[in-house]
Amino acid sequence: MLEFIPVSKCEEEIDVDTDKIKFLDNTVGNSIAKKYNYAIENYILKSDDNIICFRHKDCYIKTPLDVCNYKLTKLFEEGDVGIAGVIGTIALDDNCTWWNGVPRAGGRSNYGSGFIIQGDIDNHLRLVEYPMREHYGVHDYLATVDGCCMFFPKWIFEEGLRFDESLQDYHFYDTDISLQVLERGYKVSTIDIEVRHYSKGQPPKNFDMLKKPFFEKWNKKVHGEWPISRLSTFYKD
Repeated sequence: MLEFIPVSKCEEEIDVDTDKIKFLDNTVGNSIAKKYNYAIENYILKSDDNIICFRHKDCYIKTPLDVCNYKLTKLFEEGDVGIAGVIGTIALDDNCTWWNGVPRAGGRSNYGSGFIIQGDIDNHLRLVEYPMREHYGVHDYLATVDGCCMFFPKWIFEEGLRFDESLQDYHFYDTDISLQVLERGYKVSTIDIEVRHYSKGQPPKNFDMLKKPFFEKWNKKVHGEWPISRLSTFYKD
């Protein structure tokens, strides 16, 4: 497995690149989409690795990598799954946030899927970990997965899948790439491995501004028919 981690700059505390882990700083792009596309063109397509991981620098895979490789190889071997994550949603509502599920139909409790351990610092400066668990296990009928940790088979990039560089900053690239996978006729899945994500998970102040181009893009593709799921029809006009 080949892993890629986006960072804002070359920081001293960040480990150096290895043959299997590459850090993508701002010299290769100023958004996650640009950094990941750079990785695809300059590393992934030239690599012998068939499983690709994109994860945030505050996200850690705790399951042994040989176990991860085995599970992902089995998941991807039929050629019908194009992306796997550890947590996501079965249907994406027009709020465009996977973690809210479909509010008018039970929210995340009905539409969330997967498992991740979140971590944060409390008011006493102590690390507090808490699980997010909904419909745990391997489920290949999702709409989107969270971008903190995503896995792809190499072949889907050889087919031309790329991140949408018109989506700025560090949001909606994951939801967009998931919907692109569905649009191509492939499945979006969870994978049952243990991942810890140490993040407050707070949207930025310009979240609605960043959401607008994403919403307009996919609202047009589904002719305004939300929520979007594996059952959605994607139109070319």
